[in-house]
Amino acid sequence: MLSHSNRLHLPNRQWALRQRYNTVNSMQQLAKLALRREPAIIRTLFFLGPLLTLLVPKTTVAILVVLFLCCVGLEIARGNGVTGLFRINATLALFGITAAYLFVNATWSLDPERAFTAALWFTLIVLMCFAAARALARWPECSLRMAAAAFVIGIGVGVAFLLFEALTGRVATLALYNALAFTRPDSLKEFVVRNGEIVRIPPGEFNAMIAVMLLALWPALLCTVTHLGHRSRYVVAVALLIAATVAIFLSNHDSSKVGIVASLVVFALATLSPTGTRRGLWLVWCLAFALVVPLATAAYKAELHQSDRLPFSAQARVTLWAYTAEHVQATPLLGIGGSSTRKIDQSPDNRRMEWKKKQKEEGFGWRAGAHAHNAFLQTWYELGAVGVILFVVTGSAVILSLGAIPRGAQRFASAHVAAFFAIIAFAWGMWQGWLMALTGLSALYVALAVNVYRFSAKDAAATEP
Repeated sequence: MLSHSNRLHLPNRQWALRQRYNTVNSMQQLAKLALRREPAIIRTLFFLGPLLTLLVPKTTVAILVVLFLCCVGLEIARGNGVTGLFRINATLALFGITAAYLFVNATWSLDPERAFTAALWFTLIVLMCFAAARALARWPECSLRMAAAAFVIGIGVGVAFLLFEALTGRVATLALYNALAFTRPDSLKEFVVRNGEIVRIPPGEFNAMIAVMLLALWPALLCTVTHLGHRSRYVVAVALLIAATVAIFLSNHDSSKVGIVASLVVFALATLSPTGTRRGLWLVWCLAFALVVPLATAAYKAELHQSDRLPFSAQARVTLWAYTAEHVQATPLLGIGGSSTRKIDQSPDNRRMEWKKKQKEEGFGWRAGAHAHNAFLQTWYELGAVGVILFVVTGSAVILSLGAIPRGAQRFASAHVAAFFAIIAFAWGMWQGWLMALTGLSALYVALAVNVYRFSAKDAAATEP
């Protein structure tokens, strides 16, 4: 016989069990629905996701989260566990140590809130990329091929649009801004506006789109030559490469111009010698950190910041790099703290004194700006030698791991790495959220392309006599 207290609690227990049953049942129903709609989910997300990031680069954060949920969620729906997706290996452990230092480094940052946020985003992006890439490696061949086809179509549409915009002076975007005022940027600084109508968009507004296209290009090319039929794949791949290259050189983004040339050279070298090229990329990675400070100082002493042969953006970068290199010496071991450069640039004293110190004679203030436009220098300045060592070791592990992917895919992955080097060496600040997410997204695209290639290589081997 039940005691009085047990009788009182019995309804509560039954209710709890019923709620648990309902929750489990709902999850099972949701999993079945996801599997029934799997083709539509994959095609929609892998088409719209890459396309949206090309057209609106600031969506990279949201798209990375969505694609991560898609990759991992479908694995869960298939009844596979998620524990293996977050398994710690040597490379992930190195990323974890680097992330831990970022959190510690944030404690002496001049802007600790921004530094902690950057460290958190770094950690989340790494975890999402590893988990999503491992999930893709477990996907069935049909799902991978659907994702690859949708990805190529999305990038293809995006490249065609960017080429059209580059050829016409952003006519489509101008029409959109003038027809729908709410689509305009918050600030119209440097825009040409007449009678309330935008007549010219500053060239710099196009740069982020071009960078996104460049980092998506090589995974898209690998998916193209892998997925399409034998006769058409190379035609489509060459057409996509030419269209993207023309759009890049019609743009104002010099970093992407360097990136496409560097990636083409690396692609050719990797075709001849994948191992030698991989080691070369590793050497470049290490030397970039080792030599960036003295090279930045030497470029300024050679008066390249006053050279008429360089565009103003390049002259400004030489000054930025020299300023940063000079101030690295103040805190060489631990750095001034993540995200501190922006805080220094925004300070009234810097604006009043340092910024204008050499502006009259050089055209650009003696300052670091919001960032150094060079991730290697920014690492030295904000994270110090400790941060440099961690990034060198962690990046080396990633680069050398390219040897584990099939030989035929290595040249595409190596070209992608070369393009990435150019972007982080000349373009934006390393803690910008959309750029960090873009790095993760492009790595996910490479994982997709490589896994599709693995199946194709197995099929080709199976059909050989």
